[in-house]
Amino acid sequence: MSQLSKTEQVLRDMKQYNIDILALSEIRWKGVGQETLDHGYVLLYSGEDNHHQAGVGLMMSPAAYRTMLKWTPINERILFARFATTHTKLSVIVCYAPTNEADDYVKDSFYETLQAVTKDIPKHDVLCVVGDLNAKVGADGLGLGQINENGALLVDFALSNDLVVVIATSERRRNGIENNKREITLDYQQITL
Repeated sequence: MSQLSKTEQVLRDMKQYNIDILALSEIRWKGVGQETLDHGYVLLYSGEDNHHQAGVGLMMSPAAYRTMLKWTPINERILFARFATTHTKLSVIVCYAPTNEADDYVKDSFYETLQAVTKDIPKHDVLCVVGDLNAKVGADGLGLGQINENGALLVDFALSNDLVVVIATSERRRNGIENNKREITLDYQQITL
C-alpha cells in the first residue's frame, strides 16, 4: 500500500467482491489522514510521522462511510472506527502487531494500547479486531507450527476480552508465476459473539 497505484488495485478488488469495509496493515503511509478515492470510497490511515513504516488503514465504500459514527487514529499500529448498522453498532480495531522478534517492551506496549482501546468500547457493540498480528497460535494445519510468543499474547488478549480468534489464510505464489512454491499468509481476526 505504499504506492497510490496499489490503492487503486485494492479499490478495484473491493468493488469486484462487494467489500464495504476493508482493514489494511503495514500500509507505510506517513501521518494521519482521510483520503476520498474514486466513486466516493474513503481511506482512513494512521502511520508514523517521519518514516514510511508500519501504518494501518481502513478503506470503505460510500455506504459504509455514511454509517461511520467516528474514527480515531491511535498510533501507527492501531486505528479505531465505529459504525451504526441496522441492529447494533460495529466497532472495528485495525492493528499491525510488532513481529515476534521485536523487543518485549514494544510488544507489551502494543497490547497495553490495544487493551486500552478495547476496554472503552461499549459491551453491546459487535467488536472486530482485525489486521496482521504477526502470531502463530497452534500446531494444527491452520496455526502453522507451534504457538510463538506473539501467539500467546494474542490468545491472552482474546481470552481477556471474550473474543474468538479466527484465522484467515490466503495462498500466493512466490517469485512470480513460473515458480510453483507457495507462501501461506495468515491473518487473524477476533470477533465478539
